[in-house]
Amino acid sequence: MSVAAQEGLTHRVATRDDDNATAVGGGASPDPGSRKPGGGGRASRRGLRSLAAAVSLSAALTALSFFLAASSGQHPAPSNKASASTVAIVRAGSVASEAVLALAAWMAWAEGGLHARPAATLLPYAAQLCASLAWAPLVLGHGAARAGLACCAAMAAGAVACARGFGAVNPVAGDLAKPAVAWALLLAVVNYKML
Repeated sequence: MSVAAQEGLTHRVATRDDDNATAVGGGASPDPGSRKPGGGGRASRRGLRSLAAAVSLSAALTALSFFLAASSGQHPAPSNKASASTVAIVRAGSVASEAVLALAAWMAWAEGGLHARPAATLLPYAAQLCASLAWAPLVLGHGAARAGLACCAAMAAGAVACARGFGAVNPVAGDLAKPAVAWALLLAVVNYKML
């Protein structure tokens, strides 16, 4: 081994030892404006609060739409075609699907995707959410099963667009949006049986 190569190896080992001593020994940070050790907790708490707000708001709005549809009771005929257990399963599935899609939207938002690419992320999510919120009042409240099929088609198209848009920002968020596509198709089958 040549002397120059040996000195280079020694220099690299000495540099690593100095870095480890600074990290372990709590040496002064090279950046005098760096945060205090506990400063990251506030940001993570804010992130958790925004995540909880996004998911719970979406799930609560969906549950509220089912509640309003059940309380309106103008056209009980669709409810007669669908058993109470079917309506309960549809309600639970819709709330769960919207909660997972809201989680995916939050992940895309955390990466900056909703602001950077609103046409590919925010608009499809808003359209999908509006179609989902309209389904229960139309089908269960007013007996408009054909309009419900249109809502299911809009929900599926919006969820596909969300999966693509969110996936371009964060692949995990794109994967989380895919079950909403499957749920919209399953809901369309249930809706079709109510015709």
